[in-house]
Amino acid sequence: MSRLRGPRVNSPSSPSLLRRIVAALLPRVPDAPALPPPLQVGAILPAVTLEELRRAYKRIKEHTAPGPDGVPNAVIKIAIDEHPDTFLQVYTACLRTGVFPAGWKRQRLVLLPKPGKPPDEPSSHRPLCMLDTAGKILERIICDRLEVITESPEGHSDHQYGFRKGRSMINAIESVIATAREAIAGKRWNRGTKKYCAVVTLDVKNAFNSAPTSDFSASKMRVSALSSGRYLLANT
Repeated sequence: MSRLRGPRVNSPSSPSLLRRIVAALLPRVPDAPALPPPLQVGAILPAVTLEELRRAYKRIKEHTAPGPDGVPNAVIKIAIDEHPDTFLQVYTACLRTGVFPAGWKRQRLVLLPKPGKPPDEPSSHRPLCMLDTAGKILERIICDRLEVITESPEGHSDHQYGFRKGRSMINAIESVIATAREAIAGKRWNRGTKKYCAVVTLDVKNAFNSAPTSDFSASKMRVSALSSGRYLLANT
């Protein structure tokens, strides 16, 4: 059976419209100063292991679109299988120097129109940023090491559910329901033990693409207080 495919969509081609969409969806924010490595002289981060490398590249799907370098994911996986030591040396050097190569930060932007939306409005498009697979593997290695820190008792708040392993929106909803049930479990509203309960929600428009880098720097500082996480994030 052939794979089911949706209707083919075309990204906007007008240069002026493209500039307006990119300016709205991906606003430029001032770069925050790079964090100096906190490790003492002579301290060295552990080298990237073959297990870390394999765990990271297995998360990469073979048939997803490549980044600006055009190298397919399947080719990267074959190269890692044939020459793992080369990749281990490069990734270890990146971590120990605190430098994420600038070339791996470059993105190939694809704009997907949202169905039924006016095509000349920036909010009618969903931006996809294609990154080089080699850089995504380094990101995954860094993420895996940071999760050891953030999932420790001193890490994330127990009330954070997003972007965490083993947690989802369902858990957050269950927590809200449990709080509401506890609030109204008493007797009588007026001068009784029942409590009034309200839910306040906040939606930040284009939050991820417009977040100030200074906020990310503050998060880096909090991570650095836990261990050598600041060194991992120094120039990434």
